[in-house]
Amino acid sequence: MSLKQTNLLILISFFPVFIFRSNLNLIEIIFSLVFFLMPIALFNFFFFKKLALDNFFFTIYLSAIIVFGIDNNLGLWNGLILPLKYFLQNISDIIYFPGIIIFIILILITYFIILKTNNKFYNVILVFLFTIFIFNVLDLTKSHNKLSNFTNESNKIYNKTKVIIIFDEMSGVNSLASSKKNGVEFVELLKKFYKKNNFEYYSEAKSNSDNSATSISSLLNFNKKDRLEVIETSPNYFFEYNLTKSLLFKKFNNISIFQSIHINYCNVENITKCDSYNPFNQKKFLKGYKDNILTKIISIWKINGSISSILTWRILRQLRIIDSVLEPEGHKATFQNLFDKIEKDIYSNKYDLIFAHTLVPHKPYGFNKNCNYDGGLSLLNNFYTTEEHLIQHNIERKCVIIYLEKFLNKLKVNNKIDFIDLIILSDHGSRITRNANSSLTTMFAVKNSKTIYKEIKEKIIIQELISSFVN
Repeated sequence: MSLKQTNLLILISFFPVFIFRSNLNLIEIIFSLVFFLMPIALFNFFFFKKLALDNFFFTIYLSAIIVFGIDNNLGLWNGLILPLKYFLQNISDIIYFPGIIIFIILILITYFIILKTNNKFYNVILVFLFTIFIFNVLDLTKSHNKLSNFTNESNKIYNKTKVIIIFDEMSGVNSLASSKKNGVEFVELLKKFYKKNNFEYYSEAKSNSDNSATSISSLLNFNKKDRLEVIETSPNYFFEYNLTKSLLFKKFNNISIFQSIHINYCNVENITKCDSYNPFNQKKFLKGYKDNILTKIISIWKINGSISSILTWRILRQLRIIDSVLEPEGHKATFQNLFDKIEKDIYSNKYDLIFAHTLVPHKPYGFNKNCNYDGGLSLLNNFYTTEEHLIQHNIERKCVIIYLEKFLNKLKVNNKIDFIDLIILSDHGSRITRNANSSLTTMFAVKNSKTIYKEIKEKIIIQELISSFVN
């Protein structure tokens, strides 16, 4: 293979195709091109000059480039690793190891094919790589425009707005986490928060499931027993599920949704505004987050679903060079911004329901003791002991309440607190253990202009309870 052919191979293998699907600015596009193409092009020039074309190392080198190109254009992580994710996790605690092994095996297979075909394989592979490269350029499946984000303006004005905020994996008052020392401290903080803001709260609330899709789909349809046929697998690359029916949403006319990309709530009726978490355009982050161009570029590359992008993303995070803007880590890094957007919708008076589902305090972790963001906390969570999980979960729960307190204080300052009916709850517990006190114990509290501080000790299932607050 000539230097010219090798350079062409590198171009179609390393080209950052994701720049065509992202809303990057010119500087970010130039940085991406330089970051992905310049180092390997320079390396190739000097490497090509030093080694003979039939050299073992040169053949391995070309094999690695070919595999990288196939992976970068087809997304082998999504195609080979994700379908076997749970099986592989039973074999290895570190899911990245199977990706490395597959990459090495493919390099060796390519190497032996090159040897057996006396280098005739190069022309075939160049045609193949060029074909999938063109397909990758034209494919808009992973475009930022595929995320559900829309606003249909309504001229109607509402004097009262219902606000429902679901915190994912937020354990309740009498949960396993609350039995620890800093858990006791959290419960004291939580009760002070409830008392100061006149919440009625249910200290014995539980979910019907420790699975979000089951819990929330049945919650939105007032069913306490099991998962209804109201949710389906989404054909959209970004979303895992689509909600197909909601009895709760039917009771409102103009709904604003803030959602993760785990469940898409925006396909049902009466949704006026849909704000899906979009890693392509996040700009406001908590203190401590590594808000740099490399964080954004590597995170967006990871959306491509290649083994090489996942491994690079993970290594650079482990070295603390970058953080992640993707879910679920990005939800904590942008937590304050979520409240700012909810607040803005409240002030607009355009919606009779504002519904938000955030992956906070869902693992992986992200809040330090000062409730600033620390991306290092999101690493190696699989190796935490149960005790370490419980301690950190309590820190995360504390931070949720601190940010909620700021949110409500701003509404009070702007004389808006009495114009909302607020329900704060969680879909299920922390799932640190499979015990019901860990996985099913939830928070559930309500506040409006008439409520006074009250603890309700009745044992309830949140999926059934919520109907009495929206009817």
